[in-house]
Amino acid sequence: MSKLLPTILHHKYSTEDGHVTAQIRDVEGYRGLLVTKSAKEVRPGTPSDAVVALRELRRDPSLLRRLRVAGVHVHHGSLTPPFRFLKEKYGLPMFVGFRGNDATAFPKRSEENAKELGKLFRVGDRFFPVCEHLKREIMRLGCPEEKIRVLYGGVDLSRFDFRPRSIEDGKKVKFLAIGRFVEKKGFDDLIRAFAEVKRRRDAAKLVIIGQGPCESTYRKLIERLSLRGSVKLVPWVDYRDIHERYLRSHIFVAPSVTDASGNQEGIPNTLKEAMATGMPVVATKHAGIPELVEPGTSGLLVPERDAARLAEAMLWLAEHPESWGAYGAEARRKIERDFNVRSQLEKQRQYYDEVIRRSAYGRYEA
Repeated sequence: MSKLLPTILHHKYSTEDGHVTAQIRDVEGYRGLLVTKSAKEVRPGTPSDAVVALRELRRDPSLLRRLRVAGVHVHHGSLTPPFRFLKEKYGLPMFVGFRGNDATAFPKRSEENAKELGKLFRVGDRFFPVCEHLKREIMRLGCPEEKIRVLYGGVDLSRFDFRPRSIEDGKKVKFLAIGRFVEKKGFDDLIRAFAEVKRRRDAAKLVIIGQGPCESTYRKLIERLSLRGSVKLVPWVDYRDIHERYLRSHIFVAPSVTDASGNQEGIPNTLKEAMATGMPVVATKHAGIPELVEPGTSGLLVPERDAARLAEAMLWLAEHPESWGAYGAEARRKIERDFNVRSQLEKQRQYYDEVIRRSAYGRYEA
């Protein structure tokens, strides 16, 4: 009989293509199957034809055997409660990612949230924070260190070509930022910093791609600082088209901050992707970002919520295009060395194997 691949159930916020796609689809030796709580999570452009609803698994547990399910991987710690029965009732190995909010703001919102994480740390098998910073956070919350494996979000280098940046004399320097329009992205600081850049160097443009609740605040700030012709807010771009946006720009900015609720990033995936394309970057000393950006080597780092220092770093890069090649080349090397999706997927496979080979779900024969 031929060996059939064991299946890992995966759940994240939506089924659309994005940074997590490879972690679901491309782990060698395992078949990834998306599991949703409701139909609204399924969106156009889903990069998988393998999707099952949680209610189907509850109604017909025999599906677990027929689908050869060997484990469940919930990609955000805050989303685990509806899936915990798969571990508690059926003994399926449980893997849980922590990406920022789930390790920082979520447990502070309520005592119930903190208790839920406590239960999760007791029953879960492996926990995958996306950086060392979040590893320390979940350990502080009570997660046993022996259950933790840091799993960086890797970059698929086949999707992000390297192109050294340069600029012709007299042309505008194009700054780019990408992310949800929420407080922790720090885009209000970026707009204020860019106003100073623009005051001192007129040939500059800023594009911010995203959407979210802070959009009206950003637009008002742009108007108040007389930046309407120089700062452009662009609605969210399909992930399959985002590479071209990077290549059109010269300098990437990731001004992340800890928001009022304590919510933090892990390491922004967009920052990794920008570096993979060879773009020099400016970012803040926030959460796991210093694990990615080496100051003065692969980019520049400034303190959180310091628009003046952010402006100085942006202006320095704008005025020293001769440095872009070296920064961009080292940024690409950093991604290839430590954040390559291939090496991260191999670690993910090993971390699954640690648990699944010891479980009753480790082998399925046709």
